[in-house]
Formats: sequence, C-alpha cells, structure tokens
Amino acid sequence: MDDGQLLDICLNVTGAFEGGTPSYSTLTGDSDGQGLSAGILQWNAGQGTLQLLVRQIVQAMGSDRAAAYFMDSDIQAFMQMEVTAALAFVRQHYINPHSRQVTPSAEMQWKAFLNSQESIDAQRDYASTTVLSLAHSLANKYVAEAAASTRVLAFFFDLCTQQGGMKTVPVLSGKPNYFGAMDFAVRSNLACADLWEPVVTVDPLAAKLVYYGYERAKLADPHYLWDTFSRRGTIACRIGIVHGVKVDLTAVLD
Repeated sequence: MDDGQLLDICLNVTGAFEGGTPSYSTLTGDSDGQGLSAGILQWNAGQGTLQLLVRQIVQAMGSDRAAAYFMDSDIQAFMQMEVTAALAFVRQHYINPHSRQVTPSAEMQWKAFLNSQESIDAQRDYASTTVLSLAHSLANKYVAEAAASTRVLAFFFDLCTQQGGMKTVPVLSGKPNYFGAMDFAVRSNLACADLWEPVVTVDPLAAKLVYYGYERAKLADPHYLWDTFSRRGTIACRIGIVHGVKVDLTAVLD
C-alpha cells in the first residue's frame, strides 16, 4: 500500500473522530481555547498549525485569489502571525464572542476557501509530510514488528494529530501490562470496555497498542484522559465507543 492510500485510511479514521464526518472544510470555534480550528485534521491558531496550512494554500493559489475569499480580514497577515497575535485576530474577525462559535459570514468564507482544490491538496500534503511521517517513525520505534500495519499507523497518526507524539513513554521490553488500562476503561465506559476485553485477551497487537495508548493518555490533561484513550483504544481493538458513538473499524484496519 502506498502512502496516498494509507493517508486516506488515516484521514478517514482520525477525521471522523475530529469532526464527526471527515471533511476538508470542517470548522470549530473557540470552545477549546484554540481560537479557530479548520480542515480535516483541525489545524488551529492556538498551536500555530493553521497559520502554516494557510501559508501553503496561499502559496499554491496565489495571494490575490486567496484574499478574495476573505473580504473582511487580511488572511495574508494572519498566516504570518505568532500564536498570541493569531488568537486575537481570529477572535476579532471570525468568532462570536458570546457563543465562541464561528460566525455565519466567517463560516461561509472559510468553507469556500477550505473546499478549494488548492486547500485539499495542501491539507493532504501537510498531513503526509508531518503527521504521517511522524507516525511512520513512531511505528518503527514502538511496534517494529508490525510497523507496516494499517492499524499501527492509524493509531500513531491519530495520536500525533491529537497529542503531538509519544512524549516520554518508554518502548516496551516485554509483554504489555494492560490491566491498568482496562480497569480505567471499565470505570470510564463499561460498554466500551466490554467491546475491548475479548480483543485484547487474544490479540497481542491490540494489547500492546492499548497499553501505549493509556500510557500516553496519562501524560495529558486528566480531564481529557478518556477522550484520548478511547480513540486510541478503539483503533487498537478496531472497535469501541468514542464520544458516545459505537465505532467499528474492522473493515478498515488490519
């Protein structure tokens, strides 16, 4: 399988978690403090990734055409901004201060911009050269025996999208002790744990990924521990419950 096909699989899995239905024009407001999140992987102003994406799109389509999508704001100034200035900019131009949601006029402008062919190409290129590339590297480091597995790569692709990488999680030297992870799953969502339990007991790869997913989730904000772990555990087991919705990936991942 080439990287283009693999990228489609990863984008569909992670895109579904990020926006419900994978879409290159997904928009999210400031409820998470990131100002504005846009695109299939929800690049955002708060991390500086949206500015980089916009820069790639503008480079591809030309500055005059890009400016025509945003008649009420200077998108070229935005794409050069550091995080603090960018957050202030998007909150001033695109976000309703009362609801923290994207305003209707801004939504129309951004969706048209994001649905352009230049944007779609840029999003795929950006995802491939950053997130997918890092996922390959982590797969080779942490699960070398199955580094080419679509399940392993989708797992690390989703992890890199949401959490940036593995941080200080060490590489396993033996069998994974995943019991703490499963105990947490039982406490957090028993129905999801019931879907995972018969898988991790017979599938060593699932057990290993569940272990890694939980160890990395513990290093994040405790308020989001289940949110992050439920995504990774569902990819590991190819079935689970994420944001209250049952997800079945058995026909998608190996």
